[in-house]
Amino acid sequence: MKGIRRRAWWVLLAMVVLLGMFGIGDVLIGPAYDPGIALGLTGLTHAELQAESTAGYRLLDFYTRAGGFQLTAMSVALAGILLVPYRAGHAWAWWTWWIFPAWTAGVFALNAVFGVAPGQVPPPPMLSAPVLGILAAAALLVDRVRFFGAAANEPELATA
Repeated sequence: MKGIRRRAWWVLLAMVVLLGMFGIGDVLIGPAYDPGIALGLTGLTHAELQAESTAGYRLLDFYTRAGGFQLTAMSVALAGILLVPYRAGHAWAWWTWWIFPAWTAGVFALNAVFGVAPGQVPPPPMLSAPVLGILAAAALLVDRVRFFGAAANEPELATA
């Protein structure tokens, strides 16, 4: 179990890398990066959405790219917290990382409330968000001993 606990942070690192890749893809490519989102929410392809309203599609493009920028920024921020204070064992960093599972729950809830277009499969974020959130929460729970266990409360012995 100790070996798993020592490597739990790698799961979190994989999460921020994946989140950053999603964000960068959205920024560079726009809505076409994940066509399943528009199809799942509206039942229309990107070409159909653009033909229906050029202005509406331009708005979709802007918000997709802006959301991608936010994903990328969140990824960089969480990576910074993970790679320095989290790995150093600062409890605040462990608590801060709970933002990620909470955020994934919010992504799922927003998609669930908004709904899926009739006859369509759920948009990919609706399926991936709970999986990523559960994996992140599991990694955080496995790693909690490092922050709050008996070993975390023992003073370090000075070495000569």
